[in-house]
Amino acid sequence: MRSIANRIKSIRPSGIRRMFDLAQGVEGIISLGIGDPVPAFDTPSFIKEAAKKALDEGYSAYSPNLGFAELREQIISKYKNEYGLDYSLDEVCITCGAGEALYLACQALIDPGDEVLIPDPAFLTYPPQVSFAGGIPVRVPISEDNEFCVNPEDLQAKITPKTKMIILNFPSNPTGAVMRKADLKAIAEIAQDHDLFILSDECYEKLIYDDNVHTCLATLGIQDRTIVVNSFSKTFSMTGWRVGYALANKEIINAIMVTHQMNAVAANSSAQIGCIEGMKNKEEYEKFAKQMLAEFDKRRKELVNGFNKISGIHCLMPKGAFYTFPNIKETGLTSYEFSELMITKAKVVMIPGNEFGDYGEGYVRASFVASLEQIKEALERIKEVLEKKS
Repeated sequence: MRSIANRIKSIRPSGIRRMFDLAQGVEGIISLGIGDPVPAFDTPSFIKEAAKKALDEGYSAYSPNLGFAELREQIISKYKNEYGLDYSLDEVCITCGAGEALYLACQALIDPGDEVLIPDPAFLTYPPQVSFAGGIPVRVPISEDNEFCVNPEDLQAKITPKTKMIILNFPSNPTGAVMRKADLKAIAEIAQDHDLFILSDECYEKLIYDDNVHTCLATLGIQDRTIVVNSFSKTFSMTGWRVGYALANKEIINAIMVTHQMNAVAANSSAQIGCIEGMKNKEEYEKFAKQMLAEFDKRRKELVNGFNKISGIHCLMPKGAFYTFPNIKETGLTSYEFSELMITKAKVVMIPGNEFGDYGEGYVRASFVASLEQIKEALERIKEVLEKKS
């Protein structure tokens, strides 16, 4: 029998799934591993009602490949009002979640042998998506000492004649870091100087805490070479609806659309109608978003402060998203050993930090979408297990 494709063999299966498999059937398990706001905040009812009505009205057929014009108009209006950016209807493509948008951008822009700079640690799907397109992922180390932000000088040092693109994700999954505007400006200048694309994953743009500010990368004089990817999953609490989008110049969006056309054809029609309602009904959405952010802020502080009271763990306060990235090196355990110990003994799920890159070793990702009560209980269990270990 012939073998499966080598490009698939080279991709390591997700260790996140391994953690969840270990947790299956464990009674009383508490998950700090999931990155899904829906269990805590269901999709707003006005969005669900609009989608239900759309189904009753016959929105069961394909939408246009680029997505419904009204949804693209709403997205264009958002970026004009919030960031002062101008996009046209043919510069927006609605996709099956942000994941597809990222995949399509890689397929549309990367040729075999092209190098793509990716922070380490960063979301685990970026390197495989580059590899699937025939590109070469080049990791740029980021560190806790720099609050898990990309140092422009470190990025500059990784550039070669083969470098074609930079992938950034801020606010970050897995670290919760938010890039400083000055550093993003320096990276924008690097991209301009070396004629590079930037694929900017901004799915957590609204999940920002304290006085921190999200900077949309396309506002920094490089809109023509930036592909902004966003989603309704996180900030509208619509993870299972699978609607995301990409914004870029017409040439890039046309290439993305061709790839999308040959892949998923179009995003879910009734789900797009729900998204339109979510964007149009600004008052209801802003009330929902404010409530969600305030609740996540409480959970963020509870989790970080709790980690920092446990011997062997210290944790930076994340500035965005809904993840913490605690340092567990003083426990003497590897990221996998720590995560497996916590599942089997504490009945708490966390994700090994090295799933997000080699420089994530010695850390774990812990989400704070769990309830406040669950977070408090998880911290007690973690503390008890580590005290017994020592």
